[in-house]
Amino acid sequence: MIYREYQVAEMLKPYIKVIWSMESDDSMPGTLPICILPDSCVELVFHFGDPYTTHFSNGTNSVQKQSMVIAQMKNPIKIQATGKTGMIAVRFPAFGAYRFFGIPMKEISNQETGLSEIWADIATEMEEKIYVAKSTQERSQLIQDYLYILLLKNGVTDKGVDYCIHEIRKAHGQVLVGQLADQVGLSNRQLIRRFDKCIGLSPKEFIRITKFIHTLDLLNQLKNPSLTDVALFSGYYDQAHFIHDFREFSGMTPTSYLASSNVVY
Repeated sequence: MIYREYQVAEMLKPYIKVIWSMESDDSMPGTLPICILPDSCVELVFHFGDPYTTHFSNGTNSVQKQSMVIAQMKNPIKIQATGKTGMIAVRFPAFGAYRFFGIPMKEISNQETGLSEIWADIATEMEEKIYVAKSTQERSQLIQDYLYILLLKNGVTDKGVDYCIHEIRKAHGQVLVGQLADQVGLSNRQLIRRFDKCIGLSPKEFIRITKFIHTLDLLNQLKNPSLTDVALFSGYYDQAHFIHDFREFSGMTPTSYLASSNVVY
C-alpha cells in the first residue's frame, strides 16, 4: 500500500488539513476492516480504484460511492477494501469544510453523502477527470482547482463559530457552551443554530468529541497510562464518565483501544 500527501495551495491552506492518496498494486479483498473514530474533521473522497465497503455502528453496510463526503461523525465506522485500492481525499478541519459546500452541514452529518447530492452540477465532471488522470499529483491539482472556485463562490465566514472552535480546541474540550455564547455575544440557541449550519454538530457535541480526541492523544502519548489519570487530565468528573464517552465514540473500552492495531482517527 502506497500512501502520499500533497502540497496545498496557499489560498486553500488555511481551510485544509491534508490532501492524501492511497494506492495498492494488488487486489485486497478480505483484508481486515479499518476502524475510523470521530475526529471532528470532514473528508472529501474520490475513488479511482475499487470502492470500499463501509460498516456502520448500527449494523448496516454500504458500498462507497465513487465520490462522497464523510461529514462530522458521532460514531465509529469500519471500512474494508473490496479489490484494488485507489483513492484520493481532502481532509478539512471543522472550521474549514463549510466554506466549500454551500449547504447546512447538519444535513450531511454522521453519514456518507454522494458528491452528486451536494455539487450536482460538477460532481460527475470531477469524477471523470479524476478517474482518467495520469497521476495522483494531477488528481490533487484538479481537486484544488475546483475547491478554489467553490471557495470563491461559497466562502462565507462565520467568525463567531470559528472563534468558538479555536477556544474549544485550545481548552481540549474543557469549556462550557454558555461561556462561549457569552464571549461571542449570542444566546445558547443562536450558537447552536450557527454550529448546526457551519459544523453539523451542536456546540456540546463538538466539545464532547474534542475531549474524546484529547483522551486518544493522551492514551497514545503516555507510557502505561492510568485510566483514572487520563480521565482527570481530560476533564471528566470520574473514570466512569470517561469510559461511557469512550464507548459511545469508539465502540470499545480504552483498554481494547490500546490493544487494537487497526484503529485510526
